[in-house]
Amino acid sequence: MKGWEGRPANFKDTDHTRRKSELNCDRTFFKADFGSCHARPKTFLTTLNITESANILDKYDTVDTRKVRQVLREKAFENWSQKKHKGKGALSYQQYTPANKWIRNHKGLSCSQWREAIKMNANVSAVRSVPGRSSGSNLCRRCHREVETLAHVLGACPHGELLRNTRHHIVRSIIATALRNKGYSVYEEVHGISSEGSNRRIDIIAFKPPSLEGYIIDPTVRFESHEHQPEEVHEEKRNIYEPSISFYKDKYHLESIVIRGLMIGARGTIPRFLVDFCKSFGLHKNILRDLTITALKGSVAIFRHHTYGP
Repeated sequence: MKGWEGRPANFKDTDHTRRKSELNCDRTFFKADFGSCHARPKTFLTTLNITESANILDKYDTVDTRKVRQVLREKAFENWSQKKHKGKGALSYQQYTPANKWIRNHKGLSCSQWREAIKMNANVSAVRSVPGRSSGSNLCRRCHREVETLAHVLGACPHGELLRNTRHHIVRSIIATALRNKGYSVYEEVHGISSEGSNRRIDIIAFKPPSLEGYIIDPTVRFESHEHQPEEVHEEKRNIYEPSISFYKDKYHLESIVIRGLMIGARGTIPRFLVDFCKSFGLHKNILRDLTITALKGSVAIFRHHTYGP
């Protein structure tokens, strides 16, 4: 009887043959993982150093390599999302997976932008809070007030405020244009006064005549931190603009106004909350890709300005 390498089962394994066995194992795994449906799936599972292989084999009588790869991907994603630093906000990537297509098809991004976005994806960009990146202080090299994390660079540091505003304005214009194409009357950056007398400025107000229902829409780009962040952003925006609803009702002769706070991930993630918003307004799904690419390009520009700018 011969083993899977073509040797007798009682063949004595030396260091040389062991190394060759490991090499063959790697080749078998490569074939199984990248398209060969005829590779020996049980062989590569049992020879790889994967603790869950026994459970996977028990789950399927006849092992389908596609199912095995899916299980391994899910396990790897779970392990990644549990990492304190590199996995921060990783759960956001599973809310709308078509937004992640830029990883394998970087249309709309230059090669250098794509590489930097990949680093942001895993939160390993060259900021001072990453272990080994700074021999001195880990405070922000620009404002010197907070620890220099990627979240601080993309969302809080005063040095990148103008570029953050630019990123936000482009995002707002994409949503406003899509609403106009659907027949809505849309006004951007509208000044208002709250019931307490304070000034407010909404990003978008939209309504479709002859309907007397309007929508205050406030998109914002935030660094992804946890799974329920989009709902928290919506509540935050609603609390800000609710006191000014009566002003906008009178201004545009509306009977009711609904507030929608929309979050777009700074690393190109699209929350389910935003997907549901686009569906409710009948917006084409291509707008989600445009928002993803816009957020990524804006974040890369902010990071480069922070790191290499004057």
